[in-house]
Amino acid sequence: MLVRRWLDAAGITDPVLRHCYTVCVRELATADGGTARWHGLRSAPAAARPHTAALLAHGCRADLYVDSGPVEDRQRRFTKFVEATWAAFATGGSHDPVLRATVHTYRTFNIPLSVIEGMFSAMQRDLDFRDFATFEELRQWCVQMTGGPTATIYRVIGAASKPADELIHELSVSAQLADVLRDLSEDLDDGRLYLPLEDLDRFNVRAEDIKAKRWAPGMADLVAFEAERVTEQLHWLAETDHGPVNALWHTHRDHMTLIIDAVLAAGQDVLHRPVQPPLGTLLNVWRPLMRAVIPC
Repeated sequence: MLVRRWLDAAGITDPVLRHCYTVCVRELATADGGTARWHGLRSAPAAARPHTAALLAHGCRADLYVDSGPVEDRQRRFTKFVEATWAAFATGGSHDPVLRATVHTYRTFNIPLSVIEGMFSAMQRDLDFRDFATFEELRQWCVQMTGGPTATIYRVIGAASKPADELIHELSVSAQLADVLRDLSEDLDDGRLYLPLEDLDRFNVRAEDIKAKRWAPGMADLVAFEAERVTEQLHWLAETDHGPVNALWHTHRDHMTLIIDAVLAAGQDVLHRPVQPPLGTLLNVWRPLMRAVIPC
C-alpha cells in the first residue's frame, strides 16, 4: 500500500514501471542489513522514494555480485550485470525490473552515465584487488564508489543541487572510510585491505600482520589515526553551510560518528567481527528525519 502511494506521488502511472519500482523497493528489504529501507527510503520525500529505490537497488545488486558468492564466480556475474546495464541504457529498457527502473530514473533526472561508470570502475578494482599505496589513491576510489551515487541521490530527493556535489563527495569519502574500519574483518576475509600502506608505515604496522588478523604493536594507533581522520573531516563538514542539504547531511554525519565510536570501543575485535552500533541507536539518529516526511 505504501509503495503505491509513493508511485502515485512520483507520477509513475505505467503498470510495468510501477511493478519495476516495486521490485526495487522489495530488494532493499534485506540490502545492507535492511537499513536501506529507512536511511535510504524513509528519509526521502514520497515522490522521490521510487527513484531512490531504483538507484539503491542497482548499486546494491552490483555490490552483491562483487562481494558475495564463490570468489571464482564473482567476475563473471559482475561482468554479466555490467553488460546488462549498458544494454538496458542502449535500448531504453530491460526485462530486469531493477535495470528498467534504473534507466527510467536516470532519464527522468538527466543523470550522467559517468556516475555508473565510476562506480563500476571502483567495483572492478575490488575484483582485481591490490593494496592502496596512499590515502589519495584510496580517496579517489571512495569518490568513484560512493561519491557520484550519493550526490545523485541527494539531487533526486531535492536535498542538493549540482554545485554541492564536491562537498557531498567529501562526505562520501568519510562514509566509505568509516565503513572500511567497520568492515575490516569481513574485507580481510575476502583478501582485501583498504587501509593505505603509507599509513601502516607511519605506525610500523606490517600488512602481513593485519591480513593474518594479528593485533600487532602500533595497530591501536593506526585505527585511532584513521578514526581521527574521519572525525576531523566530519567536524570540518559540519561547519560548512549546506543550505537545503542540512537535515540529511547532519543525519549522515551523526550516523558515521556512531560507527567511529563503535570502532574505537571494539579494540582488537575490529579484526575479528564487523562493528555495528546498536540498531536502536542508529534509528534514533534517523527518526527525526523520517518523521519530517510523515505521513508519506
